[in-house]
Amino acid sequence: MTETVVVELFLTLRVFLVGGILLILPRITRKGLLFGVYVGEEVVEGEAALGIRRSWSRGCGLLMALSLAVGWGIGLAGWPVTGNFTGTGVLLLTGLGHYLRMHRRARGLAPPEGARCAEQAAAPLQGGEPRGAGFAKLTLAICVLLSLAAVGHAIVGYEGMPERVPSLRGAIRPTGALVERSPIPFLFFPSLNLVISPFFALLALLVARAKRSVRGGSGGRSIEAQDAFRATMAYVFSGSALFICALLTLLSVQFIRVGLSQTRSLGHGIWWLMGAMLLFMFGSLIRIMKGHGQGGALRESGSADAPLTDGLADNTHWIWGLFYVDRDDPSIMVEVRFGIGYTLNYGNRTAVLIVVVFSLLLIGVAAMAAIWAAS
Repeated sequence: MTETVVVELFLTLRVFLVGGILLILPRITRKGLLFGVYVGEEVVEGEAALGIRRSWSRGCGLLMALSLAVGWGIGLAGWPVTGNFTGTGVLLLTGLGHYLRMHRRARGLAPPEGARCAEQAAAPLQGGEPRGAGFAKLTLAICVLLSLAAVGHAIVGYEGMPERVPSLRGAIRPTGALVERSPIPFLFFPSLNLVISPFFALLALLVARAKRSVRGGSGGRSIEAQDAFRATMAYVFSGSALFICALLTLLSVQFIRVGLSQTRSLGHGIWWLMGAMLLFMFGSLIRIMKGHGQGGALRESGSADAPLTDGLADNTHWIWGLFYVDRDDPSIMVEVRFGIGYTLNYGNRTAVLIVVVFSLLLIGVAAMAAIWAAS
């Protein structure tokens, strides 16, 4: 197969995967929520809400067709890689715009803020350490230690290299040419590892302790569903952190070995590990969507006499149904209203600090990548 065919097959697979997830999301969300708006358990089953969901499905189908047409067109014109990224970008950007349209329509169905359909009540307190928190702590320690070891190994290895080393511009395999030694290519992956893998492990720990939004009237079933979903998400983030750490550590070691002329390529182990990581993430996503639903929605009872409580039922602290801002809520992480998993409480100073620090670290790593590309 030609490069164009291979690249466009990957584009097609990605579009159907992302588009399929977008189509499924409204069907697995918590009862009473409609495109990021709490409208109540009775309203969400009404004809108006059903019409909005139909519009969403039709729109997603059209956007998938549009993104494929754009990507394929650019690819057939001679720029397959550009078409791949452009087609994916079209789907993501138009998908966001489509969601915001549905969100505005759903807001018209929301109850007046003075007469919300759900009471403001806190989730029951939980004694002891939440499920998944212990493993998340262990994962965080492993990721920090391994990434620091990778940085140390890169520094020591770099010091032992000759002044001219094999070129790593291709990032996948050396070109065979010799270039002046530079620390940037050899420190890039260890630095990326030190940022990404501990961050995923930290997210796992925060998810394990995330705020619960339970249903009044459904007894322990809602709490159990919440705890099971939250623990599963924490384990998925922990597992992802370990896979990422292992992959970036292996890349770091192999790059040093290439620089020391101990090997000519990065080896096949990286590709096997990357494949295993993708299978783990994809399998976890399927398990969550099929077995739990967002927030454990598929495991808990949902009826008009068991409304949601807490932040999920209060429309006043949500921006576009995507961003939660409540300075009076001490929670760092809360359930998302549309999507899978949890989001930060941007009214919490600790949450804002996490975002700022991680963004600055990413900017630093991106600067290293830009310097590497320009050298």
